[in-house]
Amino acid sequence: MNKKTITTILLALVALTGQAQDRLIRVDSESKDLRKASSQRKMFDREKARLLMPQGAAFGVECIPSFSPEWTLTYDSLAQALVYKVAEKSIWYSTYGAMHKKKKIKGKNYSVPRKRPKNYVAPEAKTYSLAISDEQVQQLRAIWRTAVGAAEDREVFLLDGTKWEYFIDGKFAKSHRNKNVLVKFTNELAETVRTGNVSRKDSLFEASLNVITGLTTPPPPEVLEPGTVRRLIVINGTPLPDSVDFIKNVPNTIGELVYFNRHQQTILSTRYYYNEKDKQSIEEKYGVKVKGTIAEYTTYPDTLCDAYVRQHPELMESRRYVEGYVLNEDDKPLADVWIHVEGKSQMGSGTASDSTGHFAFWLPRTWLSQSSVTLTASNGQHWINKIPITDTPLTIRFESSKKKKK
Repeated sequence: MNKKTITTILLALVALTGQAQDRLIRVDSESKDLRKASSQRKMFDREKARLLMPQGAAFGVECIPSFSPEWTLTYDSLAQALVYKVAEKSIWYSTYGAMHKKKKIKGKNYSVPRKRPKNYVAPEAKTYSLAISDEQVQQLRAIWRTAVGAAEDREVFLLDGTKWEYFIDGKFAKSHRNKNVLVKFTNELAETVRTGNVSRKDSLFEASLNVITGLTTPPPPEVLEPGTVRRLIVINGTPLPDSVDFIKNVPNTIGELVYFNRHQQTILSTRYYYNEKDKQSIEEKYGVKVKGTIAEYTTYPDTLCDAYVRQHPELMESRRYVEGYVLNEDDKPLADVWIHVEGKSQMGSGTASDSTGHFAFWLPRTWLSQSSVTLTASNGQHWINKIPITDTPLTIRFESSKKKKK
């Protein structure tokens, strides 16, 4: 059998492996998805695949581009082994220099794309391998698939306080609750592969059931020292009890807006304290020790909300009543969706849907005299823009992200 025939057979085996339905690590740098990406991303993916991906990579974990060296921990179905590969320096920044150059524009230095890629010295990658049994393959797949499901439900922490992020099953797993079960397991497994410690590998897989359980079990409640609160929220000079929280399941600013809207208040200003000196002065002022963040809000009565206008009927002459319902794709009501007027301050011209999906507020007619006035609805993750205002109740429908992708 000549050398050309052997090469052809190996390429065919790799192609068959790449057709696996459950493949997590894609090494095809010319896929349709990557064609849509920038040249820099395509070059990085191509180099990462060449340096870090075994030909038979079936599933695994990888470090995304960062200042630290990239690495992968994958199961190689051809070698029937775990393979840990790490580059001596960041592949991303190595390829970035090949695709960009410094250029002075109006006296300032900028990084601009090159018309043609520049040759560069690719970083070297060290490879470590350790054979695992079929049973261990199934255990490892179960752990990582469980981690993906838990990350989707926002119930698991996949980082350990560093800037690392894990890319599993085509999804980025975000940090949550300072829980690092998977990180610890993955790091220990990578170290086991690097050192070739077979007995350590077997003991890790024996404890893998605890890892899966840990990914789906909520962390124990936080215990604070006496006189310490988790965070301090001050509204118009009055600190709230530590147990009071903004609207749950609504991210960031939207949750704050909904919270104050329910109390018929509009946010005038917000200030967060991060500097230790400033935090100390606030702690002394209110006589409490704060472990986390400190936020001060000033508010004024929400003059657009339905309850306020009905208490002051003289305002109805200069206002127009706008109402509607917010539904999901199954026509079920959605609560805590924020609806506001485009082009106006989000903090002072909106309202939130209630448990029945209903919303109502009174808009100044001077605003509505502008021909381009429309509404925007947001649940903190998705936005629906340019909703026209009508004389009849509006219907705003949010589709799931899965249906949108289809």
